[in-house]
Amino acid sequence: MIPGTHVEFPNAAARLSAPSANVLLAGFAREGAIVVVGNVLIAVALTAAGFHGFIDNLVFSQAIGLSIMLLLDIARFYLQRHNALTGPRLAIVMVLAIVLGSALGRGIASVLLGIGLRHAFATKELALTGWVALTATLLVTWYGWSRTRIAELSEQVARTAWQKEAAERTALSARLQALQAQIEPHFLFNTLATLDSLIASDPPRARDLLASLNRFLRATLEASRAQSETLAVQFKVLDAMLAVHAMRIGPRLAYTLDLPRDCADLPVPPMLLQPLVENALKHGIQGAVEGGRIDVRAQRVDEHVDLTVIDTGPGFGATPGTQGAGIGLVNVRERLAALYGEQASLMLIENVPHGLVARVRLPLRNVVDASAVAQESRS
Repeated sequence: MIPGTHVEFPNAAARLSAPSANVLLAGFAREGAIVVVGNVLIAVALTAAGFHGFIDNLVFSQAIGLSIMLLLDIARFYLQRHNALTGPRLAIVMVLAIVLGSALGRGIASVLLGIGLRHAFATKELALTGWVALTATLLVTWYGWSRTRIAELSEQVARTAWQKEAAERTALSARLQALQAQIEPHFLFNTLATLDSLIASDPPRARDLLASLNRFLRATLEASRAQSETLAVQFKVLDAMLAVHAMRIGPRLAYTLDLPRDCADLPVPPMLLQPLVENALKHGIQGAVEGGRIDVRAQRVDEHVDLTVIDTGPGFGATPGTQGAGIGLVNVRERLAALYGEQASLMLIENVPHGLVARVRLPLRNVVDASAVAQESRS
């Protein structure tokens, strides 16, 4: 089964050796209808050409045509079941089916019309029957081959489309993994550097920082093992991360996390909010002597969910002309574009009287699909 497309591609041997009863009956009925219509046209043509009456021509053409079709289908089915259907064998089967089917059909028609078998098997009648049967059989065989070829080409197109889709999903997963790899080491390296300096100057605080770091790593590990990362899991990681920063920065950092119950179980791409919080710490809190606060919130709004990270730092005035161009924000924008297209957005808004609001808007109906793709990038 092809993922995402619901198209199944069984191997050719299975298709030939074990076709289902429904498929066989449907194919036989379709072919029988075509043969019956063709036989009517043959009867009309023979009547117009002056060969006997229409009823006689119709009975003979139907009996002969259906007999040939039946013999041909039986032989073809037998060869398919034994995986022995080849071009030369099919040609031999066609010749035998025409000869035997013509004889059988003429015999059945003679009985039905009360005509003597000697007249039915006269040389002139047999020659006419042979040519008509050969022409009709070739036309029907060409039609069947054309339908089979069209089906094979359609299957090939579907297979190519799936392979392209699979390649795009693999490329997307690799791209998201690369983007995440640019974010993950930053926080850990800074924390380890701070821990190294505190071991000598303030061992008790170093132990507290190490405990907070252990809680963060444990929360991150649990999130990585989860089948999908919900907002509840992501907020748990953010809480542990901000606790570590609070140990590093001290009372200059205050923070709150607001996650309503109706948003807790919503799946989101992994590490979606972490770079926004890190950006708020770097540009909004750490550079300010008086420090500040960070508020992280989630809220359902109509058919969307809004995720906001609010800081009380200097806002756009901190680094004019560069706001929104940092690697963290660029990565978030690229991931949103890769997962949601134009249905998701990241906006930076001035926080009055000072600070910055980073708002991510996600479409509720697509968060599950995007989370699944993001999950593949982590496996």
